[in-house]
Amino acid sequence: MKRFAMLLLVGILCLSLSGCTGPLPPEKAADGQDWNENWVTVGQIVGVDTPEGLEARENSEALAANGMYYATWSMGEAVPYVNEDGEDAELYDAQVYLLLSGGKSAEEAENTLAQWQELAKQQYVVEETDTQTHNGQDFTVITYTFDSADNPYAGGASAYGVYRNFALNVELACREEFDGDTAELLGEFLDNCHYALP
Repeated sequence: MKRFAMLLLVGILCLSLSGCTGPLPPEKAADGQDWNENWVTVGQIVGVDTPEGLEARENSEALAANGMYYATWSMGEAVPYVNEDGEDAELYDAQVYLLLSGGKSAEEAENTLAQWQELAKQQYVVEETDTQTHNGQDFTVITYTFDSADNPYAGGASAYGVYRNFALNVELACREEFDGDTAELLGEFLDNCHYALP
């Protein structure tokens, strides 16, 4: 019995040391606000106070071992859709994707960002490129339409930025039915992003 109790104690100690419960969220954001437990926290780096009209859908740390995290939000009612691979999916009037990729340095994050931007130029018909600041964070923002008949979305906008050693991409894709302003919705989303203190 003593041996079992000792093994149990060692097991609990190992689990607590391995961080199975995950890192604790930050206490403060870089903008001075207290970190809010109602924010959608992505990679313990970005906290999103979801704007009205958007609904948080998915928050995945499946690629956390590679330093990558993503989350999604949607606007509007879901519509069934079968993609080009024959897989069932759901479409919304607008969908927001946040991708965060950690590197060993800010330079590595800049390189990742450059690759993402190059990929965007190949996939989208870019209409406008702008530099913007939202909640203290600088972004390169592009607006575009999709150049593929296979894409169910008509157009969108993407923001690219680096925070510390993390590359950050926020993409808003909209269907033809979306009756809002794409750039305005993306800007509102970015204004509601908070960043963990270094």
